[in-house]
Amino acid sequence: MIDSRTLGVTKYQAFCTFLAAIGSFNFGWNNGSVNIPGDVLQNCVTGRKYYGPFPSCIYVKSGTVWGLVVGCFAIGAIIGAVLSNPVIDRRGYKFTLTWFALLNVVGALLLSLTTKIPQFIIGRLVVGVAAGAANNAMATYVSDMATPRGRSILGGGVQFACNLGIMLDNAFALGLAPPPRWRILFALTGVFGLINFALFPFAPESPKWLVSKGRMDEARESLQKFRAGADIEEEFNEMVQTDKDNKERTADVSVWQVIRGNTPDNLRHQLMVVSALMFFQQLCGINAVIFYSTQIINKSTHDNPADIPTLAQILSFVISVVALIFTFIGMILGAYFGRRTLLMFSHLAMGIFSAIMVAGSVKDITGLVVTMVFLFNAFFNLGVGPIPWAAASEMTPRYAMTAMSAIGTGIGYTFTFVIGVIFPPMQSAWDNWTFFFFMAWNLVAVVFVFFFVPETKDRRIEDTVRVHSVGIHLVVGRKWKVSAASEKEDMARVEAAQTQEVARPVGASY
Repeated sequence: MIDSRTLGVTKYQAFCTFLAAIGSFNFGWNNGSVNIPGDVLQNCVTGRKYYGPFPSCIYVKSGTVWGLVVGCFAIGAIIGAVLSNPVIDRRGYKFTLTWFALLNVVGALLLSLTTKIPQFIIGRLVVGVAAGAANNAMATYVSDMATPRGRSILGGGVQFACNLGIMLDNAFALGLAPPPRWRILFALTGVFGLINFALFPFAPESPKWLVSKGRMDEARESLQKFRAGADIEEEFNEMVQTDKDNKERTADVSVWQVIRGNTPDNLRHQLMVVSALMFFQQLCGINAVIFYSTQIINKSTHDNPADIPTLAQILSFVISVVALIFTFIGMILGAYFGRRTLLMFSHLAMGIFSAIMVAGSVKDITGLVVTMVFLFNAFFNLGVGPIPWAAASEMTPRYAMTAMSAIGTGIGYTFTFVIGVIFPPMQSAWDNWTFFFFMAWNLVAVVFVFFFVPETKDRRIEDTVRVHSVGIHLVVGRKWKVSAASEKEDMARVEAAQTQEVARPVGASY
C-alpha cells in the first residue's frame, strides 16, 4: 500500500474543497453583485418608481457614499474573519463553514427587501461577515487536509470559487439588473447559503484540528478519508508528533501576540510577507475592475445605461468568464511554477496593462481599453489572485496559522474597502489617468516579491518555518532555499523509515 505522504490530489480532497468553496463562491457573488446593476441602483437610470412598498432604486447622489455602500461588504468580511477565529479554535472548521453560512440568508432578506440606503448597507455588512468567515476557514482547512503537492493545486480553490461566483452573478445580472428584478439577484445569495449549510456537514473535520484537540480516533478516520487507499500511519504519527512539539513550546497564539512578536519562533518575516501580499493583492487594482468594470468600460463605449443589457455590461460578464478560465489555468500553472515566479509575472503584467489602459483612455481607443481590462483581470488570476490566500498556511507554524491568516485577510479586506470607497472620487479627479496609481503599486510589488517572498511550492511547512523564522531578511541566495518535497525524496524518506523499522530488534522501543 502506498504511503499517504507521496499522494497528490485525491478525488475526496477535491470533493471536500468543492464543499468548502461554496462560502467563497458566495463571497464572489456578493463582491460583484453591485457591478452590473450599479447604475440602476445608484443613479436610477431606468426611472424612479415603486412596486408596492419597494422602490425601483436606492438613489445615491454622492460617488463617495456609493463607494461606502460598495466597500462596506469588506468591512463585514473583516468582522467575519475576526469572529471566526475563536469559533474555529473551539468548534472547528466544519462548524464554522456550516453555521456562518446562515448569515447569508439574513443578509439576502435585508438586501432583497431594501427600501433605504442604511438597510442596504447593513445587508452588505451581514453577507460580508459570512464571506469573511468562509474565506478565513477555507484556506486553512484545505491546507490541513491536502498533501504538499496537493496544496499546489487546491490552494487556488478560494480564488476559483470567488471568480465563479462573480461570473455567475454577472451572468444572472444581465437579465436581473432592471427593477424590480435586481431584488432576485440579491436574494439568491441566501439560497447559496442554505445549500452550504445543508451540504458541508457531509465533509470531515480537519484531521490536524482533531489532533490538536486530542480526538485521535476521529483524526485518524478523517485523514484516512482524505488519503483513501493509502497507508496513513507514518503521516498520522508525524502529525501527532508535530502537534505535540508545538504544544510543548506554546499553545495557539492570538493575533496580538503575533503582531507583538510574542511567539516561540521569530515570525516577523512571515508577518511582513503575508501582510504585504494581501496589501498588494488589493492595491494592484483588481477590485476597481470587479466593482466598477461596467463604469470603466462605459467611459469608452458611451452606452446609455438605461438600455440594459448595455455593451459595457455584456463585456463585464465576458471579463468574468475569462477571469474564471485564467483562474483554472493559474491552478494548473501552480503545479509547475513557483509561487515567486507566478507572483512577479502576474504583478508585472498587470502593471504593463495598467499603463496601456491609461494610454487607450487618453487617446479614446475603445478596443484597446477593453482589451487591457480583459488582460488585467485575466493575469491577476495567474498569481496575485490565488497565492496570497495560501501564504499564511504555507509558511507559518500550526500554533500561529489561524492568527496569521486572520491578520492577512483583515489587511486584504481593509484595503478592499479602501479601494471601493476611494475609486469613484479618484476616477472623477484623475479621469483617464487613474490606473497609473495601480501601475505603480504593481511594480513595487514585483520588487518586494523578488527580495522578500520565500518559495513555498511543494515545501513542507516545517522546513519553511525552520529556515525563515529568523526575523526580516532578504531571501535571495542559497542560504534561504528550502528543498521541495518531491515525490522521489518522499519515497526515499519512506523507504528509509521502513528499513529502520525492519532493522529494529524485536521488543525494542524508541
